[in-house]
This record gives sequence, C-alpha cells and structure tokens, in this order.
Amino acid sequence: MRPGPLIIAFGLLDAGRASSANQHKWTYPDWRADKIFKRQDGTGACPLPQAMLVTAPRKTPFVPLSQPELDSIIEWLGSSSLGLNLSDPSSSTLAMSDNYINHIEILKPNKTDVTNYLSGNASSVPRYARVVINEGAAKVPGVVQYYVGPLPISNSTTMRPLDYFYNGPNGPKVLFSGGLYDAPRRRAVEAIVTKTMSSIADVTLDLTGLAYYGTDDNRTNAVYFVQNPYSTDGTTGVTWLPWRRLAQNPWDQPSDLYVSLDITGTDPSLYHLRMIVYNLIVYNSTDAFRAAWAAGEITKTPKPTTNDSFLNKNRTGTIRDLEGRFAPTMLTLDGNRYRVDVVNNYVTYMGWSFYMRFDKDTGVQFYDVRFKGESVLYELSLQDALVQYAGNNPFQTGTAYSDRFYGIGAQAVQPIPGYDCPYHATYLNATFNDGGSLRTIQKSLCLFETDIGTPLTRHDVYGNWKQSTKGSKLVVRMIATLGNYDYLWDYGFVVDGSITVDARASGYVQADYYRAADEGRWGPRIGETISGTMHTHVMNFKCDFDLVDTKNTFTKTDLVVENITQPWYPERGVFESMRYNISDLASEAEGRQLPVPANGQSMYTVVNKDHLNAWGQPRGYRILPGLSNVYLPSQNSPFFLKSGQHAKQAFSVSRQHDTEPASTAALSGNVPEAPLVEFWRFFADDEPLQQEDLVVWANLGMHHYVRAEDLPNTLPAEAHASLMLAPQNWAFRGGENTRDLANAVMYQWNITNAEGVVVPETNGVNAPGCLGLGPDDELLGVFEEQ
Repeated sequence: MRPGPLIIAFGLLDAGRASSANQHKWTYPDWRADKIFKRQDGTGACPLPQAMLVTAPRKTPFVPLSQPELDSIIEWLGSSSLGLNLSDPSSSTLAMSDNYINHIEILKPNKTDVTNYLSGNASSVPRYARVVINEGAAKVPGVVQYYVGPLPISNSTTMRPLDYFYNGPNGPKVLFSGGLYDAPRRRAVEAIVTKTMSSIADVTLDLTGLAYYGTDDNRTNAVYFVQNPYSTDGTTGVTWLPWRRLAQNPWDQPSDLYVSLDITGTDPSLYHLRMIVYNLIVYNSTDAFRAAWAAGEITKTPKPTTNDSFLNKNRTGTIRDLEGRFAPTMLTLDGNRYRVDVVNNYVTYMGWSFYMRFDKDTGVQFYDVRFKGESVLYELSLQDALVQYAGNNPFQTGTAYSDRFYGIGAQAVQPIPGYDCPYHATYLNATFNDGGSLRTIQKSLCLFETDIGTPLTRHDVYGNWKQSTKGSKLVVRMIATLGNYDYLWDYGFVVDGSITVDARASGYVQADYYRAADEGRWGPRIGETISGTMHTHVMNFKCDFDLVDTKNTFTKTDLVVENITQPWYPERGVFESMRYNISDLASEAEGRQLPVPANGQSMYTVVNKDHLNAWGQPRGYRILPGLSNVYLPSQNSPFFLKSGQHAKQAFSVSRQHDTEPASTAALSGNVPEAPLVEFWRFFADDEPLQQEDLVVWANLGMHHYVRAEDLPNTLPAEAHASLMLAPQNWAFRGGENTRDLANAVMYQWNITNAEGVVVPETNGVNAPGCLGLGPDDELLGVFEEQ
C-alpha cells in the first residue's frame, strides 16, 4: 500500500514572525524535526474546478448566421426576381454547368463597425452574408462571391459582388477550372479516372500491385490524390494523381505510378488523360503504356509493401522502466483563475480580456485583446497554413497546399482529455456556417491555465533576501486534422503581459516513392519503398495592433558594432563597441518584406508615441521571433506565384483597412497566377506608417527535414514554431507587470519565527491542503540552506 501524501500546515508559516531587531544567524536548529512543522497525511481530494463566469461588457459582434437566417437567405436568393436560376446543391444530378450555392456564412464585420460598437458609439454592428455561388451556366463560368444584406432580409436587402477587398485580376471571381473541387467535379474526375485506370488495371497490377476499378468496386486496392494547385489562373485545369495503396494510412504507401488529367471546363466529356509516368518514363496514352509493357520495355521498380504495421501506433516492445506509472500531468488544484462568458465567447484572465470568433476557413480568432483594461490588439488570427513540396516526380514537385482552401476551422477536432488538453480544461464548442447549414463541432477549443515551467522573475542576494514569482499563462488550444497532418495551435496569454503563439505539426508525412538514384536530394529513405520528401510549412498570422489606440508606429532598433575611441581608454586606441541605431518604418514600401533579424541584432517594436510611460518612453510591444520563423524559400515558384505572397517574407507591416481584412482567401489556392487576394498590392500605394493603424503580418513554420523518426507520426516537439508579443516600456509607471501578482514568495533575512527560521511572505496564497508535498517541497528552511 502506498503511504498517504505529505503536506505542510501552511497556516503556521507566518507564525512567530520576528521583529527587525532579530539578527541574521548562520546556524539554525533542525527545523525539519520541529513539531511546529510536523507533516500531516493528506486525506481530502482537491475539488473539481468549477466554471467561473463573467458577463461580456457588450454582446459579441461575431455571431454566425442562425439556421433561420440561412434559410431566409437561401429562399431570397432563389426568388425569380434575382434571376440566378439556381439548382438544388444537394441534388444527386447536380452538374458543374449548373448555377448553385456553394457556401453562405456571416461576412466578417469591418473593424470600424466593430470598434464603434465596442466603444459604445453604435448600438449594433451591421450584418451581411457572404455568398459563394458556382456559376457554371454563365457565359464565362466561375465561382463568384457576393455579399447580401443588410440582414434580416427586407425590402432594403441587396446582393452585390464582394469586390471591395478582393483585389485580384478577376475581383471576387475565380474562373471555373481553378474553382471548387466539390461533389459535381469529384464525380466528373472519378468517372474519367475509373475509365482510364480500369482499362490498364492488369498492367498497373503487374507493375505496382495496385489496380483501380472505381471506388465502389471490390477489386480496387488503390487510391489517388488530386494535386493542388490544379490550375494556374482558372482558364485551364491540369492535375497529377499519385497512386497509393488503399489502406488506413495511404499517405505513406506510395507507388511509382503517376497519372495526369486535363480537367478544364464544365463539360466532363472533355476531361481526358494527358500522360502516365512510371519509373520516371512518360507515356502519352494508355495504348502507349500497354504496348511498352507488353513488349517488356518497362523496367519494374519495387512494389509498395503490403505490410503497413510500421504505420500503426499500437504499443510495441518492452515497456520502459517505471512507464507503468501514470505520467506527470498538469492540474488545477485551487479552482480556475479565468472566467468565461460562453454565450459571447468572452474571456478574462489575470488582467487579460478578449472576445473569440470561430472562422470556417481559419479557426479561432481573437478580438479586442486588452491587458489591464488597455487595448493591445484589435485582432490576432491565423490567415492560412501553406505547404510547399519538392521532389523528383510530377506529384511532389507540383504540390502546393493552401489549407485554408479545405477549411482549417471546419477540420477542427475534439481533443482527447488528459492527452491533447490537460484534465479539468474548459471546452468550448465551435459554431460556424458551413454550406447552407449552421454547424457545431463539440468541444473543439480547450482553455486551461498552465505553469510556464519557469518563474517569471527570481533573484537571490546571498544572505539578505531571495524572491521568486510563479510563471503562468492561459492557453487557448485548437487542433485541426487536414488530411495527413494534425496541426496544434496554442495562443497563450501570460500574466506578465506577453502573448505567445505556438504552432505544432504531427500526423503522417506525405511520403514519396524511394529511388536510390535520387541520392537523398529530396529526402532520406525512411521505409522499404518510401522516402521522406522535403517540404516547408508556413503559417501566416495577422496581428492588428491597437496599442492604447489606433495610432501606432513600427520601430526597428538595430544593434550596430562600430569602431570608436574613448579618452578613458587611451591605451586601447580604436576598438569595437556597440550601440543602438533606432529608426521607424516610414512607409509601406519599407514594411513589405522584413527579415528575421540576423544574429538577433535587430528588435522590432510597435509603439504609440503619443502615449509615454513615466520615464518618457513610447509605450509598446516587441515582436519576438521564436522557434522557426520561416517563410517560403522559393520566391518565384509557379505553384505559389501570387497566391503565396503573404508567405514569402518573415514579417510585413501595412496600414489597416477594412478593404484588406485578410492576407489571402480560401479560393486562391488553385489559381496561383490570379488569386482573389494579391497580398503585395496592400503595399503598392506606399502609405505612411508612423502613428497610423498598423497590421503586422508574421510568418511561422518549419522546413520539414523529414527523418525516420517521422514514422509512424511526426513528432511535434521538433515540428514546432513560435512567436511572442512582449511588453516594451508598456507599463505606464515603468517597470515590469508582475509586482501586483500574489503568487510570489519573498524571504528577508530579518523576518524570522521564534526558532530563528526565516519565514517567507506568500501574500496569503499557499498550496491547497490536498496537494501532497515531500520533504524538499517545504518553504521553510530554503533561505538557510543556501
């Protein structure tokens, strides 16, 4: 039987406090044996943390369309007066050449409208719907976005093209071939794939062990992916299909077979085979492929293995020593220290407050972020997660994913309690508009407070005093599974006023077929017939700073080394020394492409020069690059030519405009030459940046150097990127922001008990009695044992 946990009777810690007249002694009695500090067996369990409620100062302006609102909009769009000639999008006979509604959601409100409302200068925020319509029957087919409103539907409601923030060459329209990959198009692609592949099934079975007769045929043992992007500007559609073994984890069971299709236009009868590639040899038709096979002219390469046990996560091997014990975990022992208004998605925590919004395209977003009542950020939000691959075959070379296209928020998953999120976390549902429906993903966000693992501050002055302040932060976590990868995003609000953003990746790598002749130039061999493929993840974040107000400046502080002489060092002559060179970004031309500071010798800060601290310094926030602030290494890849402009530099700084709400758009993913948003056009007018409303666009990511340890799953401890926003001269009275925290301890040599033991000041905050403490956890005696 295990002994009961040991605890301290914390109520005695302040007993016998001595006056300052007591002298500091260097020898003390054995306090551990003193009956005053006798340990007691813990008999009570810590109470389950209860929800701590708060009421938002104003109802959230970020409310998705209700189902009745969606229904009323759909009915209104179908009226004959509009002449849209819409087909039912749920029909099994829906064709690409039809006009139909693809998606309806609330149009994210303009910042000016939201800030007017939150400040009390407006009673409400105007509501409009964003409507995406496949216009297959148009003279020039495409996918067009409109905004409908004001809502609710009335005689004043209108429908207009959503062209005020889509600055691409086609405005709010994506030409058809670069548009949706929805049910009608999937059926059309499946039809030509089935027709093509079933005609050469005997050939592919012999060469690869794979055959495809269609998704519903039991003889099928293969699966294909559709390469993105599958267009350049929407006028043509071309894709490559890699062939993989049909299994639970096909991403890591590739073959050496690739098929290319022309999928241009709305007429599926025109879809056709372009070429077949096997062992890097191109065949322009199924007849040519079969003829070469029949003539014995094809050199076979190894087939993908049928043993996929290397991809399973079932536990194997001898259990490690003591691994049978439950791993350490993070617990809330004294009740939650944050409050949530679940109706308005509003949170307060240790001086922090913010609203949350959930977006189908990108997931959780944060608004009106304040610290100790003062504005820090209007918006903090993920914009997109890009992945660019390279390799010695047509699929990997041309693969460039924009995960916003698939709906990062729509792919959010419910975390596993105690594993993905700590026990006792608070879970929030994600509700958003998906197609023509209101959809909720249960418990898709978790909130929890965590020890950051280090003290916020600490210091020892030997023999005189010592102090330490507990470090903690509130974390909002979202996990989304996008095909083969699982992404975990953490947004942390630290009690010292800092904000952290962490991105991690796990799941399955998109492996490549192993070829010895490649010599590892695109990735090492990691399996019998597979190799890892080099690729880069880039995640773009919008940081709309409103430090105190909307008049902010981006300051660059360079640490420069120069040769100097000084009269007090005559013997040194000319020698190297350092100083600061402080400058402000004058205009957007300077803010478009900012690098990660080399050797950390530059500091990026957003400041408000109209609001100084007590020492006359502009109050601000520093932008601290963390782990792996990477961007796309290729600046001119045809697969991210213009659609990836937001991901081609570490940082960018622009003026905030309601007409520039996002750095990219979901439907830009398949039209790299004609995206809906051309990010660099934000900077074309070269507006001034000093004491203006600024947005910092920051990139995090990973150059994924794939390794054998990526199987079965990528390890997120290594696949990790981060960013910190930290106060810089922010406190009005000067100094750091933690002196008002009670979770701190202070020892002073002349404050002792009757036995001469220095008694710490704990500000009345002590560990709860249910916490089992060992001999080395005592607060008494620490000062004497240095």
